[in-house]
Amino acid sequence: MTFRPWQRNPMSYWGCQLFGWGGVALFGRIMEGLQGLASRQNSENQDHLFLPLTCLAGLIASHLLRKLIKSGEWLELPPQTLILRYAAALAISTLVLSVIGATFFKAPASSGKTTATFTVILMINSSLMGAWMAVYFLFHFYERLNRARQEQVLLREAVTLSQLESLRLQLNPHFLFNALNSIRALIPRESDEAREGVTLLADVLRSTLSTRGGTTVPLGEEMRLVRDYLSIEKLRFGDHLRIVEQLDATISKANIPPLMLLTVVENAIKHGAQSQEQAATITITGRLEGKSIVLTVESPSSGEKKKDSDSSFGIGLQNIRKRLHLIYGEQATAILETSADATTRCVLCYPLQPLS
Repeated sequence: MTFRPWQRNPMSYWGCQLFGWGGVALFGRIMEGLQGLASRQNSENQDHLFLPLTCLAGLIASHLLRKLIKSGEWLELPPQTLILRYAAALAISTLVLSVIGATFFKAPASSGKTTATFTVILMINSSLMGAWMAVYFLFHFYERLNRARQEQVLLREAVTLSQLESLRLQLNPHFLFNALNSIRALIPRESDEAREGVTLLADVLRSTLSTRGGTTVPLGEEMRLVRDYLSIEKLRFGDHLRIVEQLDATISKANIPPLMLLTVVENAIKHGAQSQEQAATITITGRLEGKSIVLTVESPSSGEKKKDSDSSFGIGLQNIRKRLHLIYGEQATAILETSADATTRCVLCYPLQPLS
């Protein structure tokens, strides 16, 4: 079942307004007619325009009050504040309408005294405005309750679709790994490098697809993935590519956003080692400075001058900056620079613990 978002037609609002206030005026006119049949004298003393004019004033006042409620977002207020505003709005609107009614309308009263006349008008207006406000708020509370139920149904549908999608994604890797194993079986046993390359590719894909959904993973786990990737690149470049690791053993259990270091190393291969005619060296260093992790990936420069600006960052490195900022805040940095010795250096610095 799929629900459409609630769409309110402005004509329905005015239809309800006219029906409500017009119904009150019509009901009052019917009651006056019945009283006139019972007592001719009462009928002659009554002003038959009083209640219609009062309802017209109530319609205008309720519309202005509705604008005030919407602009002030009263429905988002806590119950105590809403009740206070409800009472204040009811008192003020009733008083204003009563003053207008006593001044311009001829109200029925048990006697000719002004106090009695004003009391009658006050009672009528308080009843009408109180009933309108109660219906208005009850309608909107019911609407929000109904909308919440619809959102719960949509949420359950989304969860179900997500579970089905998860199952589909779990099936696809199995098919991919089986296909790679089949390709590996077709490679002659004498072709050790080709068989090893397919095996390493399967390991990299398996590690990438099985990455946990958390914001960080242990650095040692990320490095295993990086080493598998570099092993594949070594098969491609041979002795043209050299890898140097200088990682402190104390940071192997430190956290790092998943696939972040892999992205930096991949950029170093693509924009550094791949563009070199001579042997290229990729150096990965990691150390602990105070309460921060500092990871550096160095590679030969491609000849283009790099600056620490968004324009010099590729899409992958721009995403790294955004992810670091979201996870660690302003304490994390990602710097890309080219030194005088034609070496491109990407430095990631972030705290040991993510933001809570």
